[in-house]
Amino acid sequence: MRRSFALVAVLALIAIACGPSAPAPQSGPVGKPVPGGRIVAADTSDIKTLNPVLSSDVPSSNAWGLMYLPLTRSNADNAQIEPYLAEKFDLSADGLKLTYRLRDGLVWSDGVAFNGEDYQYTAEAVMRSKRTVRKGTFENVVGAKDYQDGKTDSISGITVSDAGKTIEVRFTQPFCPAVAQLGGAGAGGMIPKHSFLKFWDNKSTDTSKNIDDNPLNMNPPASIGPFVFKEYVPGDRITFTRNEKYFAGAPLIDEFTIKVYADANAIKSALEVGEVSYAGVEGKDWDALSKNEVLKGYRFGGLGLTYIGWNPNNPKTPWLADKRFRQALAYGLNVDQLIDKVLFGFGKRVYGYSVPLYWSFDDEGMNKYPYDMAKAKQLIEAAGATMGSDGFYRWPGGATVSLKIEASSGSSVNESTLQIAQDQYGKIGIKVDPQLIAFQTLTEKTRFGKPDWEAFVLGFSYGTEPDPYGIWHSSQSHATGFNRVGFKSADATIEKQRNGPDCSIATRKSLIHQVDKTLNDEQPWTFLWADDTLRFAQKSIQAFDPKPFSTRSFWNIEKWWIKR
Repeated sequence: MRRSFALVAVLALIAIACGPSAPAPQSGPVGKPVPGGRIVAADTSDIKTLNPVLSSDVPSSNAWGLMYLPLTRSNADNAQIEPYLAEKFDLSADGLKLTYRLRDGLVWSDGVAFNGEDYQYTAEAVMRSKRTVRKGTFENVVGAKDYQDGKTDSISGITVSDAGKTIEVRFTQPFCPAVAQLGGAGAGGMIPKHSFLKFWDNKSTDTSKNIDDNPLNMNPPASIGPFVFKEYVPGDRITFTRNEKYFAGAPLIDEFTIKVYADANAIKSALEVGEVSYAGVEGKDWDALSKNEVLKGYRFGGLGLTYIGWNPNNPKTPWLADKRFRQALAYGLNVDQLIDKVLFGFGKRVYGYSVPLYWSFDDEGMNKYPYDMAKAKQLIEAAGATMGSDGFYRWPGGATVSLKIEASSGSSVNESTLQIAQDQYGKIGIKVDPQLIAFQTLTEKTRFGKPDWEAFVLGFSYGTEPDPYGIWHSSQSHATGFNRVGFKSADATIEKQRNGPDCSIATRKSLIHQVDKTLNDEQPWTFLWADDTLRFAQKSIQAFDPKPFSTRSFWNIEKWWIKR
């Protein structure tokens, strides 16, 4: 979902807008939906891909999410899993078999029938991809690893029957998040087999072939969602038209465009003049926009958090490998002040992985790391550093204790956060070099195994299932994984909450809390805040109804219409 500032803006829900050049729909009675018009979405970063298999950033998922859908989705109000493309689903009592039954009459926008083979093809595309971050979803699926290794020409644990209407997924052991995580074939949304098959045949044992460089990755051929791909202009915009064959009913809006803006201030200005009709905003702008008579504001807790990630593997910054030093960094930053002065109070401090909206959230027994300069210095010195005559610590061997902290450009929140961090860390003897760079550049250079980065400010947008595996299990410390810092201290607990055998909420919550406490102690990240979702929409957009667990607020997008 769109976050309220720039760095995480890339991991955020896109802004929606009604462009001034929108074709005017025919007039009708007040309150009666009238078709037509154009909605323009705004973001501060461009997409990377339109293939869900390869997607790992929110701008991309916001775009492909208009075309490629899962079999199930989270209820927008309470996060309970509910049918979507599937009319029903069932997990066996022993947790070893998940069955889906598709709705009748599902078709892609090009008229080809949608069926279980699209699910199977997408799953196998995930397992053969060299660039995806999503293989962990299939770790417990029978035959998935054999298919990845080229020992078989299909994933034996995924079978399709009843003329493509029934999909069965079998597991080697219970998989507690199965219902929440398997509906999108591991990718979050399914791609059309009949189109992609022209460039990659999944019935193969040749592991050198995959969809990673498929020409359709940036030129989607067909849609099962509410909109169909029309045009992509890199760095500027991506445009969709409505899908007349969408199973929930063709959208009332004719066209949907996502346009790239320079920064959050530019989006705010566009919102004020009516160029943008729905946008995520920064906390500093809430009061001013609330006074605008043609706008309506929405505020609720967000499914994501902001943090500073530390690289313990960079030989140039050996101090980051010491837990005591990382704890000092937590004590040495006044996070409450950041929330007050930078977020203008629109956020809640967090102390571990879980955020307040998660059923796993529990901050009891966590170190709250109050701002304490003396405690920070004590820990730095306990780690072996000594104060130099210039006011900065020296590490054994003489190197000045310094940190290059990078964040993405385009946000006053990021800029202010870096300035405050530079000042407050300087007061405890750490020299900070703050840098603002493009988001896509930041996410590429800070991947696991790339040694040059030292620290970064980033936001992570979560799904509705609190399984920490994809971020914090050591198996996710690889070139395309989310465990960029190489954390490996909670593997056993992460596996137990994931694989049971007790998959009850109470047991999983207790185990995830143990993971949170380990993270809280180890401090691979300095956990900052879960920022509120702040959005404004032109009152002319009707049926717009953002909810906490609709990660894109698109849960009823086919009903949106523009009142003239």
